[in-house]
Amino acid sequence: MKLLITGASSTLGKNLTTELLKTGNIFIRLLEHHLPVKREHCETIKGDLQDVASLTKACSGVDTVIHLAALTHSISVKAYFEVNETGTENLIKTCQKNKVGRFIYVSSAAASEEGGEYGISKLRGEEKVQESMLDWAILRPSEIYGPDMAEGIGKLLSWVKRFAVIPVIGNGSYFLSPVYVGDIVQAIVEVFKKDFLGKKTLNLCGPEEMTMNELIDRFALNQNVQRKKLFLPVWLVRMGIGFLSVFKSDLACSDQIPRLLCEKDRTIKETQTVIPYNPRNIEEGLLSFRSQGT
Repeated sequence: MKLLITGASSTLGKNLTTELLKTGNIFIRLLEHHLPVKREHCETIKGDLQDVASLTKACSGVDTVIHLAALTHSISVKAYFEVNETGTENLIKTCQKNKVGRFIYVSSAAASEEGGEYGISKLRGEEKVQESMLDWAILRPSEIYGPDMAEGIGKLLSWVKRFAVIPVIGNGSYFLSPVYVGDIVQAIVEVFKKDFLGKKTLNLCGPEEMTMNELIDRFALNQNVQRKKLFLPVWLVRMGIGFLSVFKSDLACSDQIPRLLCEKDRTIKETQTVIPYNPRNIEEGLLSFRSQGT
């Protein structure tokens, strides 16, 4: 079995590669883009989702592709679609020409018309996958957290550890389903090990739905600290991001607001009928977090 992993330099990619190497009887090729990727027992090929020639080389002789690579934060609307839609389409076409059998696309729970530029670009990527002739699976993780993941939930956790007051966009009543990175990795491995899924889209969310306010309280209780919340009107946050964009700052992106606030499908019952999937709750995830030296 020969496997290509894109986005291998990400925290998710690194953890996934480590877990797949344990399965044995598998050849793993990693697509390296900006950040160097060097793993023992893996082949690395320099490539770009916009460079069909490099993708052709990367897909040569491959049976399965796990597509993790994506642009997640950008001040450029165009860049989201160049990478997440057109880049995915380039990879799919290359897979078809190289007779790659399976295509596992890691999308996002925010993939929707209401999910901002990132969410829409991921949705368009999903559509390219669904239109292909490949045996595909689409996986939709919710808010991932874990060691070395400094964005999103990871950033929120670091704020709760360090600061007495936590800024909250809006009134904090919108819902999240945080999921530990190890549970996502195991789910991808289980999908990979399945010979045939029948072209399914599976949600990879945490076992609980909670509001942003409840999540902050759970984090604070776990850290044995008391934290106050500073509620920031959405219009004010948008104005601040707009001001930063004038200076081409990438500290925050406007699409992060709709990505956070949009409605998401967080049901995991179908996923659990297809693969073994029993994600950890927040407290169990944080315990695993600390056990890895964080």
